Amino acid sequence: MTVKVSIIIPVYNAGEYIERPINSILKQSMPQDELEVIFVDDGSTDDSAARLQKLADSADNFRVISMPNSGWPGRPRNVGVANANGEYIHFLDQDDALGPKALEVMYERAQRNKSDIVVGKVKGNMRGPIRLFRESVDSVGPEFVELYETLTPHKMFRRQFLLDNDITFQEGRCRLEDQMFLAKAYPLAKSITIVGDVVCYDWSKRDDGSNNSKSRTEPGDYYPWLAKTAQIVKANTAPGPARDAFLTRNYRVEVLRNTATQGFLKGDPFAMAHYEAARKVAVEEYSDSVREGLPPLWRFRAELLEADRVEDLRKVAQRYRDIISEVEFSGPVRWRRGVLVAPFRARLRYPDGSTVKVRKLGNGYGLDLAVVHGIDGGPEWTFTDIENRAVVDFQLRQRNKAQAWYPEIEHKLTVASDGTVELAGTVRIDPDTAACGGRLPKGLYDVHVNVQLLGIERMARIEGGPASELLPCGGERSQRRNIQAAPYWTRDGRLALDIGGNMHKVPDKPEGPKTTWRSIAKKVKRVLAS
Repeated sequence: MTVKVSIIIPVYNAGEYIERPINSILKQSMPQDELEVIFVDDGSTDDSAARLQKLADSADNFRVISMPNSGWPGRPRNVGVANANGEYIHFLDQDDALGPKALEVMYERAQRNKSDIVVGKVKGNMRGPIRLFRESVDSVGPEFVELYETLTPHKMFRRQFLLDNDITFQEGRCRLEDQMFLAKAYPLAKSITIVGDVVCYDWSKRDDGSNNSKSRTEPGDYYPWLAKTAQIVKANTAPGPARDAFLTRNYRVEVLRNTATQGFLKGDPFAMAHYEAARKVAVEEYSDSVREGLPPLWRFRAELLEADRVEDLRKVAQRYRDIISEVEFSGPVRWRRGVLVAPFRARLRYPDGSTVKVRKLGNGYGLDLAVVHGIDGGPEWTFTDIENRAVVDFQLRQRNKAQAWYPEIEHKLTVASDGTVELAGTVRIDPDTAACGGRLPKGLYDVHVNVQLLGIERMARIEGGPASELLPCGGERSQRRNIQAAPYWTRDGRLALDIGGNMHKVPDKPEGPKTTWRSIAKKVKRVLAS
């Protein structure tokens, strides 16, 4: 039978953590004879290769390739692609897992949409929810801005697309090898599919913390690779939206973050070395159109950065760093035909309670004087794109599941007479459709709200309710599925949602029998026999 998907797993001293991806592969809804698993052992010094070989000996679709240590996952991944037989490739790390329906769903949608890349919904405890997965999208191009929220390779790629375009990983010890890979892949893809309704990848922090780098990164080991990433993007794109989408993200995340760290604010020599290296990349590699794509406050900071106005950058960072967001219901929360409907208002405010404001200047606006006073040119600096990245997202985070769903929301930006900038709208939570068009699984959900205004992004939770008390609208059942769906205030006065009558203590970690290598080998044989 034709191999539909090849799963490539670089391995180095994996130990017991390799059990996690193996178990997730054996639980796939895609039949085992339609997929293959290629472990590429990168010169492990423990018994990883031998243990994996025992598994491979018991399963025709498991293979182990051993190679001398390269020190980084790039070469093992390239070796895996070169030896794969699948129509599609999926990269999986040695301590992560696939969702049980991941391969079947991603492959089916890839076939339907003739996709070069399929980006599957990610959950995990190593980062917050990704806004990209608000909904499933059959086909987008590289100009789709939200794509650049995820620059890891844990996706499905059409193998011939990679081969035809010579898309490979940088080999040897380097930084940003994942970004450089996607800097080649995203711009060249004709069709990219987003799966938002099915959890495809579980990206989790190891108990021993060894999948996080604990050593500090030297500027000379990082920023030349950032520059190379920008050069790869420019080599694969014409000037325009697709190029600017990738580079604007990197300017915002990889460059400007160096102007707000504690070390930078204190003038720490190591932090200043990072600042200087980041500034060099900004000046040499990013065009005016990239900077112009930034939201207002970030663009103002970028201009200060490129002009090397260190003290002014510090003043701005100090003044906005303690800003928080606040969200409140602006009207009654009610059930309407099985849908929880809540009008809301969201804004930013300073620790003293005053709100973040703008000033009307000519045909545009000026930044809040609380942020730019005393900075040469700051009070006169104007902008017109006040709605650039001005969004608010409600997130339903299921407890102990490390995943989030995005209910339907509509909002608009308003500027009050005193200059306060606010996002006002309505959130609608339908238990039957809130999971990206599907039914919310039974469980407890905390409601988080992400607010972005003027380039400032803050997460908030709605507060103020009586402890552990159902809202007046609580207890009503969904009209279509007869699901108990009760919003209530938690003990600390925050909004939560109970789906399916599940209001009880939830354990921090699921309990179960410990998995052993012998049990994995038996499971491989049992799955193949079935």
